[in-house]
Amino acid sequence: MPALNVEFTDAEMARLRERAALTGRSLKQHVHDVTVEEADRLAFVEGAVEEAARVLPGVVARFPEGQR
Repeated sequence: MPALNVEFTDAEMARLRERAALTGRSLKQHVHDVTVEEADRLAFVEGAVEEAARVLPGVVARFPEGQR
């Protein structure tokens, strides 16, 4: 399985360990989950922006009084 070797400062590692403990996950699982969740979040936002750009002209045409 692919893996990453990522370096953190001591302060960053302490924060990660604290967050992992708060969520009841191992440090490895926490870092994995946060990384994948962020990638998914960015993909969702990019898709939402594309969809908004696609539908916005129709919304503006239907409700022109909202234009200023």
